[in-house]
Amino acid sequence: MIVVEELFSSNLFAIYIIACITVISYTNFRENQRMFLLYLFAYATAFFQIFRISYSLALLLITTFVFLEYLTEDIKKLSLITKLRFKICDYIFMMIFQYHFIYVFCAFLILHLSHYNNFYTIQNLLQIVSAIPLWCGIHLSISQPFKIKSITEMCQVFEAFPPYEFDYQEKMQEKFDLLCAFEDRTYFQRKKSYSCVTFEFIKCSVKNHFSLGQNFFLVIGSILLHSPLTWFMSRGHSTPEMQLLRTIGIARGYDKYKIKRKIFEIVYGKIFFTSLKEYHQANTYLELEHYRHYLLYIYFQTVMTKLKGKKYTPLSSVFKNDKDISNWSMNGLFIACLGLSFRSISDFSLELFSNIIQEFSLDVDQIKKLNENYPEIKFPSEDR
Repeated sequence: MIVVEELFSSNLFAIYIIACITVISYTNFRENQRMFLLYLFAYATAFFQIFRISYSLALLLITTFVFLEYLTEDIKKLSLITKLRFKICDYIFMMIFQYHFIYVFCAFLILHLSHYNNFYTIQNLLQIVSAIPLWCGIHLSISQPFKIKSITEMCQVFEAFPPYEFDYQEKMQEKFDLLCAFEDRTYFQRKKSYSCVTFEFIKCSVKNHFSLGQNFFLVIGSILLHSPLTWFMSRGHSTPEMQLLRTIGIARGYDKYKIKRKIFEIVYGKIFFTSLKEYHQANTYLELEHYRHYLLYIYFQTVMTKLKGKKYTPLSSVFKNDKDISNWSMNGLFIACLGLSFRSISDFSLELFSNIIQEFSLDVDQIKKLNENYPEIKFPSEDR
C-alpha cells in the first residue's frame, strides 16, 4: 500500500500521465500511432525501472482503456456503446486482435523474468530479448493486417436507411421469410440474441430440427465427426446479423483472418445491435417492434450476392435498387438468395433447395428464365 502511495505521489507518475495526455490529444496522429506511443511509454517505465513492472502494465491498461473507450474520436461509439460491460468487451477485442497486446504482455513478462536471474549477462540478454515481442506487437498495431471499422463507419448504412423511415408492411414478410429459409430459420424465433453462439440460438435450432422430423442426435454426431473448426467457420453457422455485421464492420483482413472475423461477429453482434436498438429507443422514441425486420431490410441494402459469376453489391441492385422490397419478384429473390453463398442456378441447386421452392410455391421454369435473361433484363416485380 505504501508503494502505491509513493507511486501516485511521485513526480515521475505526474510526468507519465502528462505525456500520455499529450499523446492522446495529439490529433495529427492516427489512433494506431498513438497506441504505439502508449505502448512505448509503458515499456520504457518498466525497462528503466522507473516503476515496478506490474504498475507499468496496470498503467498501460488503464490509459489505453480510457483512450479507446472514453477519449476516442469515434463519436458514435461514445453515444452508442454506453454500457460498461460492452465497453470492456470492445476494449478486450481491440487490444487482442487489433492492437496485439499479447505480444506486449510477453515483453513485460520477459522483463519480469529477467529480474529473477542473478547472472548479469543472462539478465541483460533477457532484457534485450523482451524488445522482440514488443516490436512485433508495435509493428502489427501500426500495419493492422486485421482491422475493424469504427462504430461511426458501421452506422453509415443505418443513417442512410434510418429506422424511422422503415415502414413495415405485411406483404414484405414473405421476402424476409424466403431469406431466412436460406440463411437462418431461427431468425424470427430469437428475440434477444444475434449470433450462433448463444443458448437461444441452440434452443431454437434444436426445436426446428425436431419440427422438421430430423434426428437431432444424428446431426450432432455428424458435426462431431468433422473438424470442430470447420463446422465453426462454415457459412451456414453465421446468422444474417453476423453476415451483415462483417459486411459493414471489417475494414481489412476479411478473407485471410477468418477466425478473428468470426469472433468479431460473435462479440460485436450483441454489442452493436443491442446498443443500436437501445440508442434509437432512447433518442428517437421509437418502439422498434419491427426491429428484426428492419435489420433484414438493411441486409438487403448492404450485402453482396453473386449471379452468373458476377458479384452485385448490394443485393437490392439486382432489383433496380427498388427500396420497396414488397415489389420484388419472389422467383428473382430466390436466385439472389442462392447467390449469397455463391451458388448458381443448376439442376443440382434447384433439387437441393426444392423444399424452399415448394414452401413458397415458386416457379422453377420462371426461375430458369429469369436467370438466363439476367442481366440484360432486370428481375421484374410483377411475378412471384
